[in-house]
Amino acid sequence: MNDSLNARIAMPLLAAAVALTGCGGGDSGSTRPTGAPAPAATATATCATPPQAFTATVWPSMSSTCVVCHRAGAVASGTGLVFAAGGSAEANYSVLRAFAATKSDLLMSKSIGLPTHTGGKVFGDANSQQYKDLAALLPKLKETCSTEVLATGQAWAGIKFADNATTLAKASVLFAGRNPTAAESSAVAAGGDAVLRQQMLSYMDMGPMFDRFLTEAGHLQFLVNGVVVFGQNRGLNAADFPMAAAVINNQNPPAGVRARFETTMRMEPINLMKYIVKNGRPWTDIVAGNYTVVNGVTAPLLGAQVQGTFMNPADDMEFLPAVLPDARLGGNREQAGVMTTHAALDRFPTTETNRNRHRVSEMMKRFNATYIPMLASRPLEDGQFRVTVMDNPGCAVCHDVMDPMAAAFQNWAPNNRFRPNGAGAMAHALPNVYISTNYMDDSKGKEFYQPNDNWFRDSKAPGYGATPMPNGYNNPNAAVWLGQQMAADSRFAMGGVHFWSKALFQREPLHAPTDTSGPEAAGRLAAYNAQHDEFKEIAARFAASGYKVKDLLVELMMSKQARANGLTAPATAQRESQLVAVGGGNLLSATRLNAKFTGVFGSPYDAFNNAFAGPALAYSNFDGVAQKTVQQDFTSSQVSVSDGAALRNVCRWTAADFAKPTATRLLFPHVTMTDTPANKAGSDKILANIVYLFEHVWNQRVTTTDAEVQRMYALLVDVYNDRANMSARPLNCELNAGNDASYAGRMWATGLIYMIGDPAFLSY
Repeated sequence: MNDSLNARIAMPLLAAAVALTGCGGGDSGSTRPTGAPAPAATATATCATPPQAFTATVWPSMSSTCVVCHRAGAVASGTGLVFAAGGSAEANYSVLRAFAATKSDLLMSKSIGLPTHTGGKVFGDANSQQYKDLAALLPKLKETCSTEVLATGQAWAGIKFADNATTLAKASVLFAGRNPTAAESSAVAAGGDAVLRQQMLSYMDMGPMFDRFLTEAGHLQFLVNGVVVFGQNRGLNAADFPMAAAVINNQNPPAGVRARFETTMRMEPINLMKYIVKNGRPWTDIVAGNYTVVNGVTAPLLGAQVQGTFMNPADDMEFLPAVLPDARLGGNREQAGVMTTHAALDRFPTTETNRNRHRVSEMMKRFNATYIPMLASRPLEDGQFRVTVMDNPGCAVCHDVMDPMAAAFQNWAPNNRFRPNGAGAMAHALPNVYISTNYMDDSKGKEFYQPNDNWFRDSKAPGYGATPMPNGYNNPNAAVWLGQQMAADSRFAMGGVHFWSKALFQREPLHAPTDTSGPEAAGRLAAYNAQHDEFKEIAARFAASGYKVKDLLVELMMSKQARANGLTAPATAQRESQLVAVGGGNLLSATRLNAKFTGVFGSPYDAFNNAFAGPALAYSNFDGVAQKTVQQDFTSSQVSVSDGAALRNVCRWTAADFAKPTATRLLFPHVTMTDTPANKAGSDKILANIVYLFEHVWNQRVTTTDAEVQRMYALLVDVYNDRANMSARPLNCELNAGNDASYAGRMWATGLIYMIGDPAFLSY
């Protein structure tokens, strides 16, 4: 067991020392080629060993050109040729050999841009030296080996994994805000993995704590605190929602209604997400669901067509699915899950020149595990082109993917309104400058804009991958079509794994490394591959489950990434770099820590009740506006805030627990206020209660002879023995000479301060 007295000082170094912090996800591609042989420790076949012609001539040319696109997560990651950026020459030679074995003609033709190649003529033409070098190597590439292997090592060798009791305790804190009961622990101990899975699912049906978990996950993903609902040429317009005119324009609305309406509209993506998860709806509804959710205050003001009847319209936390009419244009406006909510449109905004590219990029990142800016490097020189993003091949790598999808938001203007310009069938969201005859002409001298258009023709044609959008330049349900395409995409399941991995462990999934230099490059690549391979397995089970999020959360909690908790032997520096994203050590956010305070000690820390202000903001460093990532490194700020929380609450928690009947105490079931270290009987009881607290507070099962137990006992004895020398300065403590004559209460309060400040309590 670690020395907990020193662990608080060392916590900022834990990631490097143990290399088991955090948990995350990966990109949409794998660095291991489809159909490649299984990895093994060494390469044994001589015909699989790269010759000098490859390592000295061909590979230097390919690594500086082909790998830009043909690598994990890049634009060509869905092809059969995916190199390991930063990988060994042996690994990449095997990739090239596997492809050349069946597609050598395609390999040669694509290298010079024939018949077509998105990456262009990377080797010029058939007279280039690069092309000739590759052609000369081709016979060697096509040799058959019976025992080809990849020298990649084994990702999980030498790693210890948490047992079911530890996993249960983590899940109970996250989903139920408390420690497991004795009955729950016993059932899991007897029933194994199957009962553990069922118990974790049951935590998700227990009400407010799981609801709080989902709310926090929604804040992390949708950043709704930065949403503008009223005014600033971004908020809702009364012309679109006339029944809400008094609220939108603040013209004497009923008391309290405007604030309730604003909060609900800001939280709409989170409320829709929670409705999907809690009601067991498929995760595909998050982008393809043709509905939103409303409550008793928003439904009438939006004129919503509600499915079902509210049990209590005054309950702002009761939501039902609904579609929203368009009062100005008639009919219903399009609804594509969260993507067409006002909050998502406002938080992921566009401009007349950005043309929804940002919106598409953010949606693909969140739901399809594809981060478009990482598909390729942006060209340093734009060159001279009429329309750069269409004509410059250096831009095409990203814009060929992004721009056709951007057309799916053609009905939504930069001010977040649905087709705000014009009327009836002619209504559109195009800027006037584009429609103007003063706008530049195309290469044939004709105007880009054509009557009835609702999208730009100086851009890529509307579509999704190779699928063109029906009525692409004027589709009143374009976003709905996009949502359907995204949900049907094979990447959507991995997107769900990424989304909920980040929500669960509060850090981004790993991306395939683009920096292939330095001593840690191979380790980073191995870390990505290990995470991605496991996430692929989880994604397959997620899809097979019908995209049920609760099942996915259980899978993530049971994953090797989450359960890794130690090494069987000291790790090398390279091995440490492979393990940067696995295991425990995730710092609890202020919201989760406050739930743990409630479950473990009996009540919350009031200063943490608002997660976006005061001590909670200082601790988590997340407000969802400017600060968009939750703090994971344990710095002096976390020390200061956690110590402050302990100092302000331990006396209250101690006094309150001792005031309860012994059988119902959370903290001190084995001692009374008269049990002190002054005699053996008192010492024995104190030791027994320390053992209890180790499991209750730290989730560690120990005995009284454990060195750490003895260390804490020594601390309590020292505090007790120094009681006569304590300062007479008044302290803000509910325990004093009047109600704690033996000083046992204050002794235990000091022990709780020690335990609260330890990584075992502050992380999961």
